[in-house]
Amino acid sequence: MKIGVMSDIHGNSEALSEVLIDIEKQSVDKIICTGDLVGYGPYPNEVVNTFIDQKIPSTLGNHDLATFDMELLNDLGGIAHESIMLTLDILGDTQKKHLKKLPKSINCRTLHFVHASPPDNVRGYITRKSVEEIKYLFSQFDSNICFIGHTHLLAKYYIDSNKLKYESMGEGKLKLDPEKKYIINVGSVGQPRDEIPKAKYVIFDEDDYSLEVRFVDYDTKKIQNKIFELGFPRKNAEFLGPI
Repeated sequence: MKIGVMSDIHGNSEALSEVLIDIEKQSVDKIICTGDLVGYGPYPNEVVNTFIDQKIPSTLGNHDLATFDMELLNDLGGIAHESIMLTLDILGDTQKKHLKKLPKSINCRTLHFVHASPPDNVRGYITRKSVEEIKYLFSQFDSNICFIGHTHLLAKYYIDSNKLKYESMGEGKLKLDPEKKYIINVGSVGQPRDEIPKAKYVIFDEDDYSLEVRFVDYDTKKIQNKIFELGFPRKNAEFLGPI
């Protein structure tokens, strides 16, 4: 079975559409998202509607949570807070209800899915944790692999001879060791933080225990123009590529 895993769409319907087209070409059997359907981007309704219409399961992201958790919304700073305030003005009732129903984690076959870190953390950044804290996270899920998002950076963590190993991931295919446990960050579809103006997602192939990182082109200018039109922070557009 091939499972497409994506994260951090952030209201970028153009990136999502192209990723779904690419996924279809790869003969993927199932798609799962690790959250943040909205925030930063100008098309939150279109993104949520795609998840509803195509019945794509997703965990709850911190930006999704901020659409109905006022304490979290107030904790968000800068462009994240400003973007959610604008997003709330755009979101329809159906879309808001869908976000409220998203689970904090999903288990599927031998895989665990969560937005920030296992077992069901929606907010904490794994990149800000110590080595010992990250090693502890491996005891917080029973599955072979835990897929996360949140940082928008592709990476894999694993334990080797009781030592934590960290590797950033680029485009392409890599083999995993079925004897090891992994925490894998699948990057971001709609709001990159790696200065590569493409949508990213991964495909996990159970049969040969491999992971393929996919980079997908899309019309960044269309999203950038809409960001400016609706008054979202300029930085949201700058992250997508050259203006």
